[in-house]
Amino acid sequence: MVVNKKRMRFIGGTKHILAFVLISGLVFVIIEGISSTAIAVFQMLHDEPLSAPSHYDKSLGWISIPNTHIPNYYGPGKYVRTNARGFRNDAETSVRVATGKLRLICSGDSFTYGQGVANNRTWCHQLSELNDQFQTVNLGQPGYGVDQIYLRYLRDGITLEHSIHIFAFVDGDLNRMGRLEQHRYGKPALVLDDDVLVVENVPVPRFRWWVSRAVERADFRSIGLVQGVLARLSPRKAVSADVTERIGPVASRVFQTVQQLNAEKNIVSIFMFLPTEKDIGTDTAWRRWVVATMNALGSPFVDLTPALRSLPAPRIATFFIPESMPAAGHYTEAGNEWVAEVLYDYLLDIPRIQTLLDATNAPQIENIGNENSLLGEGIFYFDRWAR
Repeated sequence: MVVNKKRMRFIGGTKHILAFVLISGLVFVIIEGISSTAIAVFQMLHDEPLSAPSHYDKSLGWISIPNTHIPNYYGPGKYVRTNARGFRNDAETSVRVATGKLRLICSGDSFTYGQGVANNRTWCHQLSELNDQFQTVNLGQPGYGVDQIYLRYLRDGITLEHSIHIFAFVDGDLNRMGRLEQHRYGKPALVLDDDVLVVENVPVPRFRWWVSRAVERADFRSIGLVQGVLARLSPRKAVSADVTERIGPVASRVFQTVQQLNAEKNIVSIFMFLPTEKDIGTDTAWRRWVVATMNALGSPFVDLTPALRSLPAPRIATFFIPESMPAAGHYTEAGNEWVAEVLYDYLLDIPRIQTLLDATNAPQIENIGNENSLLGEGIFYFDRWAR
């Protein structure tokens, strides 16, 4: 058999070239992988989720990092600042209220936090600009459900001296109550045990926080792929037809409890439904449930949906951050300003609040009236523009 030496040398040389290319590629992948992992770990340890500067909290899942100041977090001039208590406020929050001030606590999710706008453009802060007697405290936190909004108020809000508590929420916050996670982050959940609210999934798993944080900020594609596969294999927690029957009783008990706790401390409680873009053209199942529930409870309630629908479409469009921008779907500066103005009118319509404003310089303002007197006067606000 005649061996073609040139062909053998060619084949041998080709094998060496291919081997070199494969080995070089493998080395590159390894080096790239190690570098990407190192950068990812660095980002994971030093950067925060895009929605807000937050860190792990065993009771709530996540919460704002105290004493944070990021000048252009949402864009030029759109700063985020938190005080020592982790509230999105420029000033520190003392337990006692300064003389001549009436304190309002704003509980809520990202729409209350003011995702996409600066501290001084959130609707909560702008209430203090509409009336310098108001001292507002922003307890809003992106991603929270009604359960977390409630739990944070119990832990961080109710111990502070305040006269008015605004419990604001969107319909999505009610859906979140039935979950043990939100955007891959673990969270607590509330259930009813013999009509008593019980907290489950606490302490919130810390490992899940770190894994989810890595996926969100460090861009670990492999972890994201695994989580995506597991999500597909796991049964979906879609909103079913009986979702209000499942979650509604728990939410209703939350609202009742907040109202009772506030009444015991002579605090005026205001529940507020904040409309999102999907509420402009249709009534969601949750909005119908909320209006009916608040009516049955007799709770002071502000539903801004009819007021929003009464406005011209071009103006409504200026209230929401466009899809092409960060924090899409949340209120713009104009949207936050509108919420503050409409809410302020509501607040001034409540005789007890007007009385408190008139008495802010008195030494014992907490002894003026009580929440029961508010309900006794038959003051119940909802669908103001629909009737």
